[in-house]
Amino acid sequence: MSTIYPESLMPELAPPESRPPRLPLGIALILPAQLTLLLVVLAPTLIILWLCVTDWQPTSGTAWHAAEYIGFYNFQDLFYDRRFTDALLRTILVVLVCVGLEFLIALGLALLFLDDWPWRRLAIGVLILPMMVIPVDAANAFFMLFNDHGPVNHVITIVLGRPFTYAWLADPDWALVPIVLAEVWQWTPLMFLLVLAGLTNLPRNQVRAAVSLGASPARILFRIMLPLAAPVLILALLIRGIETFKIFDSIYILTRGGPGAATESLSIFMYNGAFVYFRIGYIAAAALLVLVAVILFCIPLDRLRRRHGG
Repeated sequence: MSTIYPESLMPELAPPESRPPRLPLGIALILPAQLTLLLVVLAPTLIILWLCVTDWQPTSGTAWHAAEYIGFYNFQDLFYDRRFTDALLRTILVVLVCVGLEFLIALGLALLFLDDWPWRRLAIGVLILPMMVIPVDAANAFFMLFNDHGPVNHVITIVLGRPFTYAWLADPDWALVPIVLAEVWQWTPLMFLLVLAGLTNLPRNQVRAAVSLGASPARILFRIMLPLAAPVLILALLIRGIETFKIFDSIYILTRGGPGAATESLSIFMYNGAFVYFRIGYIAAAALLVLVAVILFCIPLDRLRRRHGG
């Protein structure tokens, strides 16, 4: 039995085009977090953009928003600041050496762990232990290792058969060695996990076909496995490159940037400029310049990753 309503009592439905648009549920759920993150990022960025065109110092007695506008003199001074350019080049050198060593070691370890063998999971758990250590503790450990009377000099003494008390951390030519070793020791496990994940998820058909055709292991690695895993490998290099570029803990604990400024990285340079010499405007300009340089460096790598199907 059906009921027929008169036309006057029928509910009026708004035409589809006149209904107010609704946010998709997924966007509505993440919108508050995205707006909060935007506010947290945008506010400091706008403050830095203002500070980098001023010469504001917290000891001047002037509020930061009332600092005198000096234009782009901070950026001009940076190009003539030998200490800044040396810190930049030194940081790039550390990034290239550390990330290069981490990648080579991680690739070799990942190739060993591709096949399943007894105690494989336990061995992986032991290998990733260094990255669980707090960076300050890892740096303290290497400080004790390379002390004048530490284990490194003691082992060399045994090998040479005579006393050896070399001051590694006080020599401008060798002070970077303990820093690089500390960084490589702690963060190679992360690179290893990323490379292993990339190689493990490769399609096996091409590798089996190459093996059946008699291709050598080196040819399979360089012609098939590495090109297929390129998106993950480039991403791993990007992550570790950006993280190493910000290196601070190990340098601060081991050498404080010394002797002199022989091991001063960009992070140590900015720390000293902001919290020792209180040149906030000058350091804000340096930070903005470095940020732009890192972005310009990362864009081509990201395009390369996308070109390989990442």
